[in-house]
Amino acid sequence: MLLIYQIKVGLCLIAFYLLWKLLLSRETFHRFNRMALLAVMVLALVLPWIKISVDAMAPVARQMVVLEDLIVTPNGQVAAQQSSWSVMGIATVLYFIGMALVAAWLLHSQWNLHRLMKSGRRELLPGGATLHVVPGDISPFSYFNHIVINEQDYRDNPREILIHEQAHIGLRHSWDVMFLGLITLFQWWNPAAWLLCRELRQVHEYEADMAVLNQGVDVKQYQLLLIRKSVGDQLFSMANNFNYQSLKKRIRMMTMNKSSQWKTLRALAVVPVIALALLAFASPKSVAAVVTSVQQDNAVQSEVQSPEPVQVEAATQPIEVEAEEQPVEENPVEPVPESKMVYESVEQMPEFPGGMEEMMKFLQQNIQYPASAAKNNVEGRVVLQFVVEKDGQIGEVKVARSVDPELDAEALRVVKSMPNFIPGRQDGKPVAVWYTIPISFKTHVKCAQIIDEQSINEDDVFKE
Repeated sequence: MLLIYQIKVGLCLIAFYLLWKLLLSRETFHRFNRMALLAVMVLALVLPWIKISVDAMAPVARQMVVLEDLIVTPNGQVAAQQSSWSVMGIATVLYFIGMALVAAWLLHSQWNLHRLMKSGRRELLPGGATLHVVPGDISPFSYFNHIVINEQDYRDNPREILIHEQAHIGLRHSWDVMFLGLITLFQWWNPAAWLLCRELRQVHEYEADMAVLNQGVDVKQYQLLLIRKSVGDQLFSMANNFNYQSLKKRIRMMTMNKSSQWKTLRALAVVPVIALALLAFASPKSVAAVVTSVQQDNAVQSEVQSPEPVQVEAATQPIEVEAEEQPVEENPVEPVPESKMVYESVEQMPEFPGGMEEMMKFLQQNIQYPASAAKNNVEGRVVLQFVVEKDGQIGEVKVARSVDPELDAEALRVVKSMPNFIPGRQDGKPVAVWYTIPISFKTHVKCAQIIDEQSINEDDVFKE
């Protein structure tokens, strides 16, 4: 679940980064750009949690059972390829290893930062900020209400540097940097996350540079200072560095004409991206509900017909009487009650009592290879779909992919004999859910494959 959520967040970040580079990255309204970057990152975290539903007529349930391929052999035994690793399992382990490494890097940076601040002498600046003057060739940086500067910079260029770092403090850039740390921690695998963080740090520098120039500092003198300070240690990922990357961009941004405020409307381009993301992450409505709705529509249309003449035979002579046309009232199509809906995808899918391992044991103990099918070397994979009702009972059972009548019948028999499941839940309530199980019948076991969500799709199930 966590991995799927992170993938959705990653896709949103990629889309938002491309939109940012295309429309806003070259504009000079830095405050607006900062808010826009923070907003799209927050949106990326929130959008996967927004739940909408769309009509879906898919004949096969989207949620597949993730289990070892069950292989039934003619000798009455059931073999299953036992694999301790799956693609999803390996991906999850790698994800958490990456998180641990990034967390260690961030904590090491934080520890170095505090150790450096304690190594120098401290002064209290007007406005309440604490200045730490430290030895060594360290580029100036700020961290919340603290400014770190080396001895040489403190002697040679204190004014410009202090104005720059105090601007970082006044604009509360350190809170943004902490948020960026969380983004990179959870999205360490996503280049778009790192690129967005770099863009936001760059905007921080633009804002601080403009604060220096607004204090009356000469532009050329300040640019020369930035060039002289372009060499220095960049060791603190959780700090606002005076000498951040892309110095050429910073110098060019100082000399650019101010962008028109009308260009801020380009940010509205994010709206269709959000709509596409919501549509992509939407869950389908109940198949039964959609089918029933279509059937009701057809029934209403068939009932609305023009009246025809009716002949009434009397005792003396026939009299032809034409019936009066009565207005036909269309019955409104009532929505399917929630109690009768069957979901394809829910927040918590149904579960066999005891989990997947117990389901495998049950199938191994109860399924048998039909004798005549084994004699004729009939084999293949039967895909069954069934409804797990909201009370856990097995409801409608059908063959989604047929192999042979005898193999189909055996698979149906075993599934119908299953005990009650732990029902699926949507919004905290038990609901009926479609469930899918593949069972392979093989006369000779050569290998076994792990069935995952990509193993069976609509084309596979309904392939002629």
